[in-house]
Amino acid sequence: MNTISQNLVGYEEAKYKLAQHLQNRKKIKEMYKMKGLEMLDKPELVFSDIQEPKLKPYQASIYQIMKSELTKKGYSDFRYLGQGSSGLVLLAKDSKTNMRYAIKGVQVRDPHGNFDQDIYIQVKREIEILKTCRDSPYVISLLDQFEGQQFSYLVLTECQGTLTQIIERNKNKRLNEISAIKYASDIAQGLYYIHSKSCLLNDLKADNILIDYHGNAVLCDFGTADNQINISGYSINQYMGNILYQAPESLDPAEPFIGKVYHDEYLKLGVSVRQEPSQRGIDFNLISNKHKPLNYDAEFKNFVYHKQLKYIIDGLTNFVPKNRMTIKEALIILKGIISIEFQLDDMLIETIDGNTQQFASSLKNEIEFVKDLSNKFYPI
Repeated sequence: MNTISQNLVGYEEAKYKLAQHLQNRKKIKEMYKMKGLEMLDKPELVFSDIQEPKLKPYQASIYQIMKSELTKKGYSDFRYLGQGSSGLVLLAKDSKTNMRYAIKGVQVRDPHGNFDQDIYIQVKREIEILKTCRDSPYVISLLDQFEGQQFSYLVLTECQGTLTQIIERNKNKRLNEISAIKYASDIAQGLYYIHSKSCLLNDLKADNILIDYHGNAVLCDFGTADNQINISGYSINQYMGNILYQAPESLDPAEPFIGKVYHDEYLKLGVSVRQEPSQRGIDFNLISNKHKPLNYDAEFKNFVYHKQLKYIIDGLTNFVPKNRMTIKEALIILKGIISIEFQLDDMLIETIDGNTQQFASSLKNEIEFVKDLSNKFYPI
């Protein structure tokens, strides 16, 4: 009888915490909307309501292989999320716990069993850095990893979408001021945490910035990440990262692919970067060109916080690396603006503990849970 009584108390407490959590999450999103924050505004769907996209033949083939391997590991109810360079990212559920995960599969063996040592080493490095950089709400959480017959799997926290999706749905392909500040603050917190662990992301771009179910930006894709090394100047021979995503001033009209993405994204924000053709070839002579000042358009100059934002942008894009603003300094300014605009109480977004999740998952079959940090969850 005592056990039954304890269970009833547990169920009632779980229902209360669940209702409180959902209510607080709704309050936060309403506050964001009142301030004009641009969000995904996607419905939170259980698996049965998620539609599968039409996949290309080669994607469908990989999808079937991954589903077969993951089924043997106890996962089910798969949905396609996206494609990586050497595999897919799937949404999957542990049917025993109703826990949802984003699972990244990287193909390290072909169907004949031939092993790709280079890709395997890269995956192992990604796993080690994710383990080092876990426990920040602004960095994707690695929850598990294991090997299949053809794929190495990384089990990650599910998010709702990407920053690219928010930007692309706007007619002018720009974020408004408060949205840019909010997501820049989230990104800076993620980068500051990664750097505090002596690691480098090396591939920061809008597609690699996820939006979680609380509306926060989360850094992901550590495929090119690495540990920090002591270097001076530009150290070209030690360059890591994606050549398309170099600093915007690196764009060379003679070689339009280098630095193009960030240069174009700056234009979307109303900031232009002038440069001259360098004829640099493979030696990257552009780095010796004198840095040209940034131009800010009229829309940018009308921002409420244009002085603070100009100070950050000029500081982060200083031509001499050692003179550039630190992420910590940028973060202090951005968090100051956020605290004034939103006055967020961190307790509002507190996640649900393991005991509450266990009780709540048995209350109603339609409740599914996303696992966040260690033994913390939030419901869908």
